[in-house]
Amino acid sequence: MSTDTVLRTSMEQKLADYWRDSLGVEVVRPTDHFLEIGGNSLLATMLANRIEDELGVQVSMVDLFNTLEHVASLCEQLLQEQGGSAPAA
Repeated sequence: MSTDTVLRTSMEQKLADYWRDSLGVEVVRPTDHFLEIGGNSLLATMLANRIEDELGVQVSMVDLFNTLEHVASLCEQLLQEQGGSAPAA
């Protein structure tokens, strides 16, 4: 498995699960961009709601229009600012 397919953090793993569910894809890589693998504004809104419900952080639809690794990093940063912790893998 090449390094570009390895999900490095528990946050990347959790969000990759969300992306797979939302987008109906089998594989999500850290460098995959939400829009480029089938995302759109409606799916981003639903995904932002799921992230808020399950992880307790608010990300905007615009924040989700990025790579998985970027979104995971943002969620980790927001959790740290709130004094929370990343989800278990």
